[in-house]
Amino acid sequence: MKQVVVFGVGRMGTAISYAMNKLGYYVIGVDNNQHAADNFRKYIPKGEEGTFYLCDERDYDELLVKFHKPEVVISSLPYHQTQSLAEFCIDAGIRYCDLGGRVDVSENINNYAKENATKPIMTDLGLAPGWINILAEEGYSSVHKQVDTVEMMVGGLPSCFDANPPFNYACTWSTDGLINEYKDDCEVLINGEIHKEQGMEGLQEVYFKLISEKMEAFYTSGGASHSIRSMKDRGVKNCFYKTLRYKGHCEAVRFLLRHAKLSDEVMGEIFEKGCPPQPFGDVVFLKVKVQGGDVKYNKEILVPHKDEFTAMQRSTAFPISSVAALMAEGKFDNRVIQNRGGDVKLPLALAYKDIPFDDFKSNLEKLELKLY
Repeated sequence: MKQVVVFGVGRMGTAISYAMNKLGYYVIGVDNNQHAADNFRKYIPKGEEGTFYLCDERDYDELLVKFHKPEVVISSLPYHQTQSLAEFCIDAGIRYCDLGGRVDVSENINNYAKENATKPIMTDLGLAPGWINILAEEGYSSVHKQVDTVEMMVGGLPSCFDANPPFNYACTWSTDGLINEYKDDCEVLINGEIHKEQGMEGLQEVYFKLISEKMEAFYTSGGASHSIRSMKDRGVKNCFYKTLRYKGHCEAVRFLLRHAKLSDEVMGEIFEKGCPPQPFGDVVFLKVKVQGGDVKYNKEILVPHKDEFTAMQRSTAFPISSVAALMAEGKFDNRVIQNRGGDVKLPLALAYKDIPFDDFKSNLEKLELKLY
């Protein structure tokens, strides 16, 4: 079996390890936490299918030499640890991808790759950014006229509408990341120009057909990644990313952040204590709308929790695993186009438009994640 390495085997890293093994790879997990090792062993038995190294994840050189250049390195580390790992992989000629988490860090990695990469790399490959952006590209390709508008929306929520009032929400991932998304400015494309909007603005009512319910959506940072600028470069006039929530959430959170002016630390405690995960599980909603003239592409996807994995784990870990498997196959190694002057090499820092949707979809279906 070909080898892949997963750095950071927490909640998402465990699900990534499971997915890569299911897609046919020998998985090497690396983390400095014994609990992570125990979780890894639940899904990847010691022996022919994978192994785990309990050590400091920053010992990249020693570890990756020991692994004899794996097919791909997948980072599920916190964003402040990803850049050094990414640059090491780029310098060593190892394919690399990560879940992202910070726009500035991803930009630094991509800029470094444009100058130094000899193998493909890709950042921001979770749920949002990640899966939702790939869906938006499929929508863009499906609308054969000049595209005017691209709307992307994602929500990770409890299965029950009225869980943990008044927030109607349950935390399934980092509260620090959640607060950053709510507070940071967001890039949006309006009438052909890129603007900065404050997080939690742009509140609108959204009808989600799959559950026959009205929800709310508002701007949050990070989910659009580089889609805004990519769409602008192709002549799209309007493009934005919003977070989906059950109705009432935005008003409750905005009051605490803006009027009560609570600190990030206090807000984190409120989310952790007041919005615990629910026993009936979680669900992830994705909604994409692309329009060009009178041609529209509308896509809604609902991902439930399944077996031991939450909906958030499945929606975040399985998309990056799908792309990582394509990278490991060498799908993007020889990126050239032919013109009259000869072959032209394409950037090895991959963009969402570079992902072949049918192959991506096929891998997700192998992981029992249906798109239709």
